Amino acid sequence: MARILIVEDDTILRDALVNMAQSIDEGIEVLVTGHAEQALEYIKEGSFDAFFLDIQLHDYSGLLLAEQIRTIDEYQLTPIVFITAIPVYELKAFRNIHCYDYIVKPFNEDKVRRVFETIIKHGVKKKHEKATLKIIQKDFNYIINQDDMIYIESINRKIYIRTIHEKILLSTYTLNRLMDDLIDDFVQCHKGFIVNTKHIKKVDKSNNLIMMRGIDTPVPIGRKYRDQLKGRVL
Repeated sequence: MARILIVEDDTILRDALVNMAQSIDEGIEVLVTGHAEQALEYIKEGSFDAFFLDIQLHDYSGLLLAEQIRTIDEYQLTPIVFITAIPVYELKAFRNIHCYDYIVKPFNEDKVRRVFETIIKHGVKKKHEKATLKIIQKDFNYIINQDDMIYIESINRKIYIRTIHEKILLSTYTLNRLMDDLIDDFVQCHKGFIVNTKHIKKVDKSNNLIMMRGIDTPVPIGRKYRDQLKGRVL
């Protein structure tokens, strides 16, 4: 499922943006907050396809928040749209942060709707429509929506793909072979596990465990994989 994050401390405006996004695509998941600190926690817990950031937050600068988002490899090119009542930072935003667009408050509803439609229909949805994995076995073939995949586990020379719908057993694949066909949302966290960062609920750093949405059993983090997880999971 596609996900966007709206960081706006005006609750009326925030609700209007949520309603507008979901009127364009009812299936999109929209997370909201009025605080940069909570926004960063959301970003650590899961993956997002676009950000709408108020520049003048009560507790923080939206520009600084955007700069922090851009330091994460996964979000180098993710669309960032700024929201502000004082568009004096526009040039800096476009030059230094490479923001996608700019919304000035009080906003023009048609203008904002066009921004949402472009990002959702031609960016977010297009990205997710391409994310399929074709599995070829002796007796059957599978075409799996990668967005539905929660994790992949290797155990006793067998591969299990856990999706939101089922658990699929493969007999002729390896994690390395599958990793070559996965989109950037996936990361190997252990010699026996690859996880979809979009389904991460929480990371327990002290015990080296990852809690996944819809799964009771945590996924382990291997010591040798911690460095490659920094900035994405840790």
